[in-house]
Amino acid sequence: MSYFDDIYARVFGKTSNQPTRILVDEIIQRSQSFVTQFNRWKQTDICTDFLNDLWQSYFWRKQGVEKDPQLVLLESNYSNGFAIDYEAEFGKRNFHYLFDYLADQVKKLDYRLVVSKRTMQEKGSVVESKEMHYLKPKNGFIEPIDQKYGNIQIEFITENDEPKRIKLIANSYPDRRYKQAENFEELALYIFTTKNKN
Repeated sequence: MSYFDDIYARVFGKTSNQPTRILVDEIIQRSQSFVTQFNRWKQTDICTDFLNDLWQSYFWRKQGVEKDPQLVLLESNYSNGFAIDYEAEFGKRNFHYLFDYLADQVKKLDYRLVVSKRTMQEKGSVVESKEMHYLKPKNGFIEPIDQKYGNIQIEFITENDEPKRIKLIANSYPDRRYKQAENFEELALYIFTTKNKN
């Protein structure tokens, strides 16, 4: 397995033979304090600069150029996305806010939040916590159905209380009942460059 294949498998998932034990499986409920601080963060230069850096990294990664902060891209016919590994310079709170921010941006594109949940499992000496937002387009039943960018899953993963990565993956349907999915790069551009004014 090449170095890139190893990174790709680690980031986007490969089944592990290590036994796991589920410790927590619950719906995410944000406190009022978290929501207030999150809404303040969205209006800061810290947020703006962070998003701009991520867009620059995404843009240049698409051109085959590595740039900090580093992103790993998932690109296939029916699944597209990116993963961002945590770096200490991001700050734990900023990184966690980014997870909810991505979901907020997707919702503004006529998506509905289907579920937000948190699971925690023990994998040997590692306790992995995964927060997940799952969103689907608000579409009708007239065919061909507009699937927009496909169904979108956003994950925030920590190991032993330390942030590890955020992943966003859009999965589209190849079914003839659906219109062809829109270009994922347009979604990335919107997410990273359109500031939330709410």
